[in-house]
Amino acid sequence: MGIRSSDQQVSSILPSWVVVDQGIDRKALASFRHDDDPSTAEARASNGEIVRVSFTVRPLPGASRLWVHWPEGRKPSGWNRVVAAHGNAVLFRLEVDFEDSLIVLRDRPLHLLGQPFRSLDLTSPTLVLDRGGDRGSSGRRGTGLLLDCDTGDFVVAELHLDLDRLEDVDAPLEAQLLRLCSDRGKIAAGAAGEWEWEVKHAGARGGKAKFSDLLCWWEASMVVPYRSYLCWVDYSRGVIFCNVGHSSPDLQYLSLPVDQLAVGCASASTPAEHALFPVGYPDHFSRGWPQASRAVCVTKNGAMMKFINIARSDGMLSGESEHGCRFTITVSTLMHHGQDDMGWVTDTTIQAAQLWDMEGYDDQLPCVVPQFPLVSMDDPNTIYFVLKERHTVSAWVVALDVDSSKVLWYKDIQATPSDEDAETAPSNIFCSLAFFPTEFTKHLQKAAPVPPGFFLVHKCD
Repeated sequence: MGIRSSDQQVSSILPSWVVVDQGIDRKALASFRHDDDPSTAEARASNGEIVRVSFTVRPLPGASRLWVHWPEGRKPSGWNRVVAAHGNAVLFRLEVDFEDSLIVLRDRPLHLLGQPFRSLDLTSPTLVLDRGGDRGSSGRRGTGLLLDCDTGDFVVAELHLDLDRLEDVDAPLEAQLLRLCSDRGKIAAGAAGEWEWEVKHAGARGGKAKFSDLLCWWEASMVVPYRSYLCWVDYSRGVIFCNVGHSSPDLQYLSLPVDQLAVGCASASTPAEHALFPVGYPDHFSRGWPQASRAVCVTKNGAMMKFINIARSDGMLSGESEHGCRFTITVSTLMHHGQDDMGWVTDTTIQAAQLWDMEGYDDQLPCVVPQFPLVSMDDPNTIYFVLKERHTVSAWVVALDVDSSKVLWYKDIQATPSDEDAETAPSNIFCSLAFFPTEFTKHLQKAAPVPPGFFLVHKCD
C-alpha cells in the first residue's frame, strides 16, 4: 500500500501523534542498530533470550509500525500485535518462546518505569507480562493501558463481564476487573512480589447501570484511556467507564447515540441458530463491522472525548458503497454533568451533499461513504476518514476541518505497496481494522539514549 503525495513532503520532525498498525512485522536481526537511536531498544528476557525491536514513525496518511528483529529461522506469531497505548507508553503482545506475553513500553520502545523491582531509574528498560488465558475471548473484554502522567504509574486491565447475567434485566452491572498496577514506592523498595495480577470486583456506581443496558450482549471493540478511566467500547451499544486505578473501582455506563434498533442477529431464524447466536449478538455478517463507521476518540491532550458516527442510507456499517450512496456524519462530545452524570451532545452534522460540496473536495475524490473516522488527538475540530471505491486497490485519506467546513488535505494510498513504501503504508484499513492513534511519538523527542537492559517475564496461572 504505497503513499502518493501531490502537495507536501513528509516532515522530518516527529509528529505529536500518529496512527499505528496493530500488526507487528519481522525484520532481519542484522538490520537492528541500537546505538543512540531512541526508536530502537533491546533487552534480555528472564528466559535468557534477547528481544530487539524498532519503531518506524510516519505521520498520516502513513502508519507507524513496530518491528521485532528476529534471528533467521524464527517465525513471528500471528498473535503478535499492538494492544494499547496511552501517553508515552505502548502495550503490545509478543510471543517469546511461544509464551503469550504482554509488553509495556515507555518513552521509547521497550522502556518503562526503570528496571522492575530495582530502581526508579527511568533510563532503564522494561517489563514483560505474561497473563496467560484465552486469546480467543479477548475481543469481548479487551485489554487497556492507563498511565498517570504525573506519577508515572500505570494500570494494565481487562474487564470480565458475566455474560450469563446479561438477560438479568434488574441486576446492577458488575464485573471482575483483572489488573496489574505499578507503584513507584513498591518498585523502589524492591517489592518484586507486588507485581502480580489481581482481581477486583467492580460494581455499578450508585447501582445506576444495569445489565439490561447492554441489550443482552457485550463485545468490546476497543479500550480507550480517558482521564482517570479506562473505557470499554462496544460500538453497537455504548461505553463502560471504570476508574481502574482506584482501590475500589466502580462502573458507569453510557449508551452511544446510535440506532439501538439495529442491534441483534437478524439472520438467526431457527432454534439452533438462536442457540448459536444469542439474542443481541451483533450481526456482522449482514450489516458489517461497526468500527468501520464509528469511533470513540480522545482529543485536546486527553481532556475531551468525541464520538463520530457515519450512518449510511443503505443500512450497512462497513464495506465500500455505491457511488452517490447517502450518509450522515454526526460528531458528538461527552459532557459531564456533575460527578456521576454524563451525556453526549451533538456538535456537528454533515450530510453527504454538504461534504461533497465543501471547499477542497476535488473531483479526484469519489462520492462514496467515508469509513474509519478519526478525531485528531490535538485538535478536536479536525477529523479524518477514508474513501474507498469498490473494485479498486486504492483509497483516499482525507483531513477535514469541521468548523470551517473545508477539506484540509487528502492523499492517495494503495493496497499494494511499492518496496519503497511497504514499511509505512497503513494496512489496517485494508483489513477492516480501524486507525490506532497514539501520542507515543511526542515523547520520543524527549527520550534519552538508554543502554541494553533487562526484561522480566511475569507469568500468571
